[in-house]
Amino acid sequence: MSRLERLYSPPEIGAPGKRRAQGRRRDLLLAGIFVLAMAAVVVALLALLSPGLFGGYALRAYFLDADGLDRGIDVMQEGFVIGQVQAVEPVFVRDADRAACPEPDGPRAPDLPCFRATLHIQGEWPVPPGSTARLASGGLLKGNVIRIDPSLLAGTLSDGARIDTLPAEPDLPAQIAATLEQAQRTIDQTIRPTLVQIQQRIQALLGKGEGADGEAGGEAGGAPGEALADVFASLKQLSEDIETIVDPERIGAILASVEQLTANLAEVSGTFTERSSDVQAAVQSYTALAGDLRELVDTAQPSVTSSLDDAQYLLQELAAALTPILADIETASRNLAALSGDLRQDPKSLLFRSQQKEPSPWFER
Repeated sequence: MSRLERLYSPPEIGAPGKRRAQGRRRDLLLAGIFVLAMAAVVVALLALLSPGLFGGYALRAYFLDADGLDRGIDVMQEGFVIGQVQAVEPVFVRDADRAACPEPDGPRAPDLPCFRATLHIQGEWPVPPGSTARLASGGLLKGNVIRIDPSLLAGTLSDGARIDTLPAEPDLPAQIAATLEQAQRTIDQTIRPTLVQIQQRIQALLGKGEGADGEAGGEAGGAPGEALADVFASLKQLSEDIETIVDPERIGAILASVEQLTANLAEVSGTFTERSSDVQAAVQSYTALAGDLRELVDTAQPSVTSSLDDAQYLLQELAAALTPILADIETASRNLAALSGDLRQDPKSLLFRSQQKEPSPWFER
């Protein structure tokens, strides 16, 4: 079109408004496509991170208390995560499923509620009838989990079915604390009184062995033997008590638990790298716990060592005290032998006073 024709042609009515509306429609279309794409990405991530979020079935587990029980914790069977806890709700007396609450082991108010945990099991994962669930520790940094112990029956529980529960497993720090408390109690009740009894027996033995004449030495010769037998019996009983305290199975269980903790720490450090602050805090807590254990051992070790040193010192003193007594007994026996020889050679010397002879030089000590 020439310039002259453009000059005399009528202008297009509404052309700028149409172009503006088309641009807006294009922008809205692109924004809608972007929102749909983001929603698809979110759904895909949820499907990858939580395979059991879509589909699966639910189970009901009832617990007396909600300590350690929370929404979102993992449900594990044979070491594999098969679902999560979907909800935790209290069950009161007026609720229809109140009869499903477990019986308390001790005295408990009848109006207190129990707690219903809804376990969402992913996919078609089989949970056999008669299986049991319990709250257990998943590791040092993983928190608590619901562990399912499958039964030997065939089939799978239906959607909404109830699964029996067992009491919660004690955690590792509680077991270590109980072991240390039992060891301390054994030391206070068995080892310490035995050492005190040995010390008292040795002191009494040293007190009896101070006689100077022959008769006193002879009487003390029997008493030290009996006292030494009692001391050795006490030492034997102490060694048996120490062997009873040091239980290889319990130490092996603690070492296995520590090895499991080490494996959990390695797995967590490789999986949750973004939680470095939490891992560092947990490591500091574990280091503080190890320091407390080392301090406890260092505190108890000097007392036992000093007691053993005192016992060794008393035994050495006992040996030193018995040596002159044995020497006096040997001298008296030699004198009696010489007297019997003189009487055998000259019996009348017993009736008539004879001149005192100087002792042989070999009798001198």
